[in-house]
Amino acid sequence: MFGSLGYERTSTRAIARRAAVSLPALTYYFGGKEGLHRACAEYMIADVHARLEPAAARVAELLGGREPLSRAALLELLRRVLEPFIEGMATERPESWVLFFTRAQSEGSAAFDVLFERVAGRVIGLTAEIIARLLHRTARDPEIMIRALSIIGHTALVRRARPILLRALGWPDFSGKRLELLKRTLWRQILEGLAGD
Repeated sequence: MFGSLGYERTSTRAIARRAAVSLPALTYYFGGKEGLHRACAEYMIADVHARLEPAAARVAELLGGREPLSRAALLELLRRVLEPFIEGMATERPESWVLFFTRAQSEGSAAFDVLFERVAGRVIGLTAEIIARLLHRTARDPEIMIRALSIIGHTALVRRARPILLRALGWPDFSGKRLELLKRTLWRQILEGLAGD
């Protein structure tokens, strides 16, 4: 409902009715509409973290080390960050999640702040840090950040345009060999974008 109607137009009374719970129970457990909105964001974050956190922890560990990493090692780290992200974008998630994120973003809500800080910002930061090391620059360099955002935006398009991509490819879904082909193709494009540097 938050995704379809937006935060302001969604009432706790309507949510309680649709969830078949009493309004006082909703208030008791979530403290009201803002708490419920944040709980929705936290629920999505938990799913994304389950996919991304192992790779993110490994990347942070290796980037924090004293030994310089080779280009091949840095590219492998970048792949470790992006592959779970691509898998998450390609696999079927409720459309309401996409709507929720888009609405939270356009409304500038507290839920969007949490989603950005704990998911998008983390992926962007790790990607920028790896690209910066690949190019012997700093992650704060605007060009590095734009490159990181371009790569992430390219992979996020898989989620936003999922129905179009599937129909154009004539595929029922992104799974098995189809998912592997998608990941390989996106990865080749990412490598090509970094090849001249």
